[in-house]
Amino acid sequence: MLLRQLMVVAALLVANQSDAEEFDYVDRFSNTVTTTHEVAYTIKISEPFQSLGELHHRQESNGHMFRVSFAAFANGSDIILIHAETLEDASGMLNYHHLPAGEINGVTVGLREQCLPMEAEASLAGNREALFVKDQGFKLQLPFLLMQHLIASENGNAELVLSYGRHVENCAEISTAFRSEIQARIARAIELEPIPD
Repeated sequence: MLLRQLMVVAALLVANQSDAEEFDYVDRFSNTVTTTHEVAYTIKISEPFQSLGELHHRQESNGHMFRVSFAAFANGSDIILIHAETLEDASGMLNYHHLPAGEINGVTVGLREQCLPMEAEASLAGNREALFVKDQGFKLQLPFLLMQHLIASENGNAELVLSYGRHVENCAEISTAFRSEIQARIARAIELEPIPD
């Protein structure tokens, strides 16, 4: 009986491992990440940010299933998140032309701001990425502001999302000076370069 249980556990581990390794959209060497899907970029993260590693998983958002390769880098209470994602249904729904335009060292991106309030603690308990960075030693303290930079592929089936996160005192009271400080930190910490076809 014990042997049969061990065989079942081993089979499940192999199945989960092969499922996780079915896709990997990031090549990481030290503090440089190269995306390997349709939104092909090299992202260089400056020191003293240190890698927290990678996570590859599937995730549902707005009724669509995504394949997600995720890499994270931390410097004290600041974190940089890199998401290279593809749509499983190839519906072409990814488009960020409606977002305000910004840039990272000359590359045009869509800008989006998200702030996680204290009340988000319960929802983060089941978030694989939040659990991952916590397991790697990052202290995720709410409220937490994410300044996101988004690029979608021309066919709308893949995206690159670069997020810079930092603790804030209150999501409802984020000053212009604080936002400017984060933008300056982003300019110093992230270098983004397209990979030629």
